Amino acid sequence: MATAFADALARAAKERGWNGTEGADVDVEVPKSPAHGDYATSVAMRLAKTVRRPPREIADAIAAKVDTKPPIAKVEVAGGGFINVRLDDAWLREQVNAIIASGEDYGRSERLKGQKIQIEFVSANPTGPLTVANARGGPLGDALANVIAFAGAAVQREYYVEDSSTQVKRFGISVAVRYRQLFGEEIELPADGYQGDYVKEIAAQIKERHGARYRDLGLEEQGKAFAPMAIDWSIADAQRVTGKLGIRYDAWFKQSSFIENGYLDETIEVLRKRGVIAERDGVVFFETPEAAALRRDETEEGWVLLDKADDPPAKYLATDIAYHRLCFEKRGVGLKLNVWGANTQYHLQQMKIAMPILGIDPSRLEVVLYQYVHFIKEGVLTRIGRRTGQYLLLEDVLDAVGADVTRFFMLQRGADSPLEFDFELAVQQSNDNPVYYVQYAHARIASIFRTAGERGINADGADVQLLAAPAERELIRLVQKLPELLREIVEHRGVHLLTVYALELAGAFHGFYRDHRVVDDANVPLSKARLRLVRAVQVALRQTLRLIGVNAPDSM
Repeated sequence: MATAFADALARAAKERGWNGTEGADVDVEVPKSPAHGDYATSVAMRLAKTVRRPPREIADAIAAKVDTKPPIAKVEVAGGGFINVRLDDAWLREQVNAIIASGEDYGRSERLKGQKIQIEFVSANPTGPLTVANARGGPLGDALANVIAFAGAAVQREYYVEDSSTQVKRFGISVAVRYRQLFGEEIELPADGYQGDYVKEIAAQIKERHGARYRDLGLEEQGKAFAPMAIDWSIADAQRVTGKLGIRYDAWFKQSSFIENGYLDETIEVLRKRGVIAERDGVVFFETPEAAALRRDETEEGWVLLDKADDPPAKYLATDIAYHRLCFEKRGVGLKLNVWGANTQYHLQQMKIAMPILGIDPSRLEVVLYQYVHFIKEGVLTRIGRRTGQYLLLEDVLDAVGADVTRFFMLQRGADSPLEFDFELAVQQSNDNPVYYVQYAHARIASIFRTAGERGINADGADVQLLAAPAERELIRLVQKLPELLREIVEHRGVHLLTVYALELAGAFHGFYRDHRVVDDANVPLSKARLRLVRAVQVALRQTLRLIGVNAPDSM
């Protein structure tokens, strides 16, 4: 529908000599009241200042250029300049057959064909098991990857392993302390060490595999030897847990790989040649007028690329700049879409300033920032703190409520909005649980077909033009909405709209089922048509659930 409005706008602008309308964003919405039609746009009101004409006059001109032929039956201008469109009823009913024929391809497009898009998400600090601190990024990144791939892009799911950070050194030392304790040595963890039981587990595995091989080394040497082993443990654990969440990554990319092969040093030299590096007392800074303007306060001396005083030197901003440069220049990534926590907003600004210095178009880097999740159980907010050992594991959530519930709950609100995860609601098997409500709609449709089969009724030869009831029209309109919704998500990344849509469609179906008999021996022609209708609903529900990574059961 957006295309129809845009084409009409272009023709009206050409005829009337309007300037500044080229490429205007033509917003399309579904009116809350069916009396206002099936689709509407307020583009005329937004263009009033640009073309210096009254919104109503602009709307009349655009409406006159909209072709009133299927699928469009009627175009009206309302209020201060809204353009409302009503779809042709016969065309709309015929979409039932088209949707069923599309099957698993319903909503698929080639809009992004030829684009290589890397989506990096979760990428938690690899110094322990995955906690709920990063939980929301998993479903967000994975569902976005599904939708973008469904639009024709070549998608690579990436987990970036920051295995060269200063925390890794502390991680290795923590394991070394636990290793020594296994041999009876009385030694305490450093104050900044990692307290979790998983550190003991890693140390026990090292002792089981290598015995006393590292016993005679000093603590620092043991830490250096154990850090890579501990990182490998964390990666394996993250692979297992994200697998339980239904996520399969194409790449687990280690930061150490481009440090060891010299690419990080090369990137720093490129920055040095571009005149944006300053070194003071062993600290290497990134300095540009834009960077100076973004300093958070007067005490911030500058953006630290690396600090040579640390052992090993702390890499800070240098590694992320090199990593992004590597993705764009060596790994063939066209667009890099990162899913990061909201506390990285400043880091995003740093990347946007650094990329042009390296000759990289900053528009090739896009970040979806998400607010964190508050996990609530019995009305109490569960707080986390990795280093104290008082943290909630992502795996604990999965074991408590399952992957389907976890994914759906994480996607119920826009990424930029805080989200509360209510454990008590999540474990309920009732219509109050949104996942159960949607999945039950899909299962109920499967049950309808089983009942129809038992009565010898099927949808063969169905006449969908018999679907004339308002509730039937509403169901068709909702099912037919999915492709446009996917286009909107591709454009604006609001993947939470899929859960909103799933609930809306499931609610409309449950209401229809309550008020209308689908399988009726007394009216077989209408039963056949309604079987076609609920099959189309099932196709849309299944497709929506598949894209957000949730199962669509045939029985519950």
